[in-house]
Amino acid sequence: MPALLAVSLLALALHAAHAQQVDWLADLAKRRANPLSGLRQITVAEQANVDLTGEQGVQNVAQLLVNWPIALGPRWSLVTYTIVTGTSQPNDGDGRVGGLGDTMITAAVTPTESGTLIWGIGPVLQIPTATDPALGSNRWAAGPAVAAYVQPGRWTAGALVENAWSPRESGAQNVSAFSVLYNLTWNAPHGWFVESNATITADWTADSGDRWTVPVGGGFGRVFVVGSSSFTASVELFYNAVRPAGGAAWSPSVSLQVLLPD
Repeated sequence: MPALLAVSLLALALHAAHAQQVDWLADLAKRRANPLSGLRQITVAEQANVDLTGEQGVQNVAQLLVNWPIALGPRWSLVTYTIVTGTSQPNDGDGRVGGLGDTMITAAVTPTESGTLIWGIGPVLQIPTATDPALGSNRWAAGPAVAAYVQPGRWTAGALVENAWSPRESGAQNVSAFSVLYNLTWNAPHGWFVESNATITADWTADSGDRWTVPVGGGFGRVFVVGSSSFTASVELFYNAVRPAGGAAWSPSVSLQVLLPD
C-alpha cells in the first residue's frame, strides 16, 4: 500500500511538472512572437533570394537580429531592435561581391503594462557600415518608427512601420526608405507555430515601377528547450508578388533564435 501511494504521488508530480512545462512553452512562444513583450531575443537568419532577373546566381543574405529591452522604470521600457546584415551576390555578371550592409537600429518606448493593443514609438537609425556600394547606401539616415501588436488567444498580429531619410547634403545614394515588418503567428500546442513574418519595403528614390517589394508567404517553427536554454527554429518561403526590376522572385529562409526569459 505505501508503495502504491508513492507511485501515485510520483505520477501526479510528473504530470504536474509536464503541464507546467507545456504552459511555460506556450507562454514563451506567445512572447517570442511579440517584439515588445520584454523577451530578449538573439536571432541568426539565412535567406536566399532566387531568380534575380538579368543575373545568373543567387543572392545570399545572413542577418544577426538582436531584440533587447531596457527598463526605464516601473511603467516604461525601451525596446531596441538591431539588424546587422551580411550579403553575397552576383556582381554585374563579373563574379560576386560580398560584405556588410548598412546596420539598422530601432528604439521604441513602450508601456510595461498595456491593454489589448501593445504599442511602441521611437526613432530608427541607419548606420553606414556597408563595405561596398552594391550592398548598401553607406549613408546616415533616420526617421520615425511605430509598432502595434494584438494577441487574441493563440494569435499574434502586428507590424513595425518605419521610414528613414538621409540628410539632403549626403549626395549620391540618398536614402528615403519605407518598411513594414509584419507578423502573423498562430501558436499550436507543444511549442509549434505557423507564421508569416516578412518585411514590405519601398524605396522612394526609385522610379515608381521599381519602388516596392511585397513578399507573400510564411512557414512554421518550434520553441524548444536544450538543458536550461530556450531556442526557436523556423523555416519560411516567400514569393515577392511585387518587386523591382532585377529583384528576387522567391526567398526561402531559415532562422535560429536564442530566447532569454527574465
